[in-house]
Amino acid sequence: MRVLHLLDHSAPRCSDYSRRTQALLQGLRMQGVQTVHLTGPGHAAGEAAGEGWHFYRTPVLRRLPLVGRAEPGSRLGAAMSTAALALRLRQVAKLTRPDLIHVHLPSANAVAAWPVARLAKIPLVVEAERRGQAAPAFPFARAERWALGSAHAIAAGTAQVRAALRADGLVGRTIAVIPPAPDLPPGRLASARMPDLLGAPLLAYAGGLMPDDGLDLLLAALAQLRRQHPSLRLLVAAGGPEEARFERRLGQSSLRGHVVFAGPLSYRRAADVLPRADIAVFPGLERRPFFEPSRHLLNAMAQGCAVVASDLACHRELLVHGHSGILFEAGKRDGLVKAIQALLAEPWRIDALGRAACEFMRTRRSWELMATRYRQVYEKVLSKS
Repeated sequence: MRVLHLLDHSAPRCSDYSRRTQALLQGLRMQGVQTVHLTGPGHAAGEAAGEGWHFYRTPVLRRLPLVGRAEPGSRLGAAMSTAALALRLRQVAKLTRPDLIHVHLPSANAVAAWPVARLAKIPLVVEAERRGQAAPAFPFARAERWALGSAHAIAAGTAQVRAALRADGLVGRTIAVIPPAPDLPPGRLASARMPDLLGAPLLAYAGGLMPDDGLDLLLAALAQLRRQHPSLRLLVAAGGPEEARFERRLGQSSLRGHVVFAGPLSYRRAADVLPRADIAVFPGLERRPFFEPSRHLLNAMAQGCAVVASDLACHRELLVHGHSGILFEAGKRDGLVKAIQALLAEPWRIDALGRAACEFMRTRRSWELMATRYRQVYEKVLSKS
């Protein structure tokens, strides 16, 4: 079986996205699936290798006759990128003769892949993403939805995403739920706690700084918790323009000196930061549609952190309350305080939750298992073609 994977243009770079992509591709190859790789517009023409992997690339069309320069975010720019990707995909498909085309995120690339797959009579599998209200809209959203509906199979990250796709009218197609795997391999570092923090419980937050991400709620809960646990500390692994607002707020509160902003949590820093935390908190609010869990949550579980998270649907799919994590009512400060307070009062539960979370990631969310599920989807699609 030979599968042509249509990837984001950043796949050859050294990034978290490329590590995840290459982990999946390696898992597929270990199961006998031949993989061919094409990246979307964003590089010069030609072919290239990234970290030992071979990638066909798609050049960016800068001008059209009698039109001039097109801005990348404009409708014209999107149309040019889609056309360039379709032409390049047609060339690579003729050269490599794949049995199936797999469109990775962004799913907007399905707009370019569908006509090529249809003309060449090649089955099409598309990964679907569900955008929140704050995410930018693809200029041809209707075309993207139509291309998803024309695919032979759709891969969704959670059951909630699948339900949303069904509600949008994407019925009559196979929609397979293939949960994501963590970036970090399961396993907690021995004696990872920093010596100067022994005896001072450490909370960790990794995510965004927008109001609906819940950091304001966590800071309010921390102020209340410190009345009984004055040595309690919080490490915030996040960054951006909103950081200045939080720093001004912390400078005028009793939390000064007990909350540290460490910047965005990359793959390398996550492996160093997460094992040192006693409790990792993910307090997202219900006002924002979270359709998939944060990758930081997956990594925290893989590293054996005790997780406290709001009871959003995507968190309920991942965590078993009281066994692999603690869930509290989203947006409720008292619920968050009680959840953390209960763990601080019974420290033995912290390690027990961490071990259960790590084992869940090891046995249920490995890249090998993810590759197996994709291979099963491929086989199902090919058997019907």
